[in-house]
Amino acid sequence: MKHIILFAFFLFTTSIAMAENKKEKVIFIDNFNNAESIPNPKVWKLCDFFKCAWAQHFEHVKGYENVRVEDGFLKLKANKVDGQYKNGGIRTIKGFDKNTRVEVRAMLTKRARGTFPAIWQMPIGGKPWPKSGEVDIMEWVQGTPMEFYQTVHTYYINGDEGSAGVTNPNRDPNFDVTQFHVYAAERTENAVIFYVDGKETFRYENMHLSKDKMQFPFCDYKFDIILNCSLGGTLNGNRTWPGEIHDEDLPVEMWVDWVKVVKCKK
Repeated sequence: MKHIILFAFFLFTTSIAMAENKKEKVIFIDNFNNAESIPNPKVWKLCDFFKCAWAQHFEHVKGYENVRVEDGFLKLKANKVDGQYKNGGIRTIKGFDKNTRVEVRAMLTKRARGTFPAIWQMPIGGKPWPKSGEVDIMEWVQGTPMEFYQTVHTYYINGDEGSAGVTNPNRDPNFDVTQFHVYAAERTENAVIFYVDGKETFRYENMHLSKDKMQFPFCDYKFDIILNCSLGGTLNGNRTWPGEIHDEDLPVEMWVDWVKVVKCKK
């Protein structure tokens, strides 16, 4: 009986050790449970104004007025105040290496027309866009209100003039962005692989072409994490892809429960 008990104990402890070995190696996590009303300034910084579709409405944002940490969530707001449209957005100060997976649990408070919420990654210190790549983990636009997009951009895809990347071809036609979902993407040396709620949705393969083709730059740089709830409208008199802003739909928020970065399993 003693031998049986010892053997059972051995199996039990071995199974625990194996489970521990299979655990993810978490290299970054933010649950937004801090006591402060703003995200950790040692980790995150505010998005800047640029004259482009997603960033133009940061121009009139003052500090953290559209970014707050509340009730365990990061809340990013897009609104209109005194005739000015305003975005909410932050990005990590540091980037993350290849062979990592970014996971973000998030939802929208409503499907506000003209909104352009996104969870994405850009290379730090990279070449002019899109030569060093872009990874869009989640994007939503009013033209397809019951869908969302996961996309990659490279120079190989876009060239000098193009703006459309390669996106998930088999999108769920009845996806509810107003419910919490876990959006994820991992950058490995063989592919950028996208997930929703733990299920793989799309992958962009490394074709192992010569470097000058710029087909797969996703392992050449550290990539940051950007979280934004932006507004589209017009830019330089032209309509942007998020479409016309409907003031009656504002304000709208993107709530982020947590952000996690793990080392990809070999």
